[in-house]
Amino acid sequence: MRLKPVTYAITILTYNRQRIFQRTANAELIIATLLRYRKQGRFLLHAFVIMPDHLHVLITPTESTARAIQFVKGGFSHAVREQYLGEVWHSGHHEHRIRDQSDFDAQRNYITNNPTRKNYLDYPHIHTHHQDQLDPTPTDFHIQD
Repeated sequence: MRLKPVTYAITILTYNRQRIFQRTANAELIIATLLRYRKQGRFLLHAFVIMPDHLHVLITPTESTARAIQFVKGGFSHAVREQYLGEVWHSGHHEHRIRDQSDFDAQRNYITNNPTRKNYLDYPHIHTHHQDQLDPTPTDFHIQD
């Protein structure tokens, strides 16, 4: 068990980079999944963006990153089955352990600016539309040895 929580920037890809989240209903469903598990206390959610074929999240898991990702992937896969029968997720993910406030700010900016970099103007599937449902920036960062 960790003494202090650790924050991560995580990227999860869809299977074969299929543009599953280009469909608004699917993008809203993954956002609802993130917010549901955040509300259940499975992780703190600091930032996110849902792109057509991947998502970026900035989270502090209450258990492990593997368990947090299992909730997100499994929760969405189960919920979307009625409307999408294909494979949903790429088998892995990328995680980056946040080292300090500067690193947190850089990752949050990367997530926030992802739609702009891809030329998606007025992009709705981003944390800035859900500010009241996000957790604050951690006050201290712990590096696991």
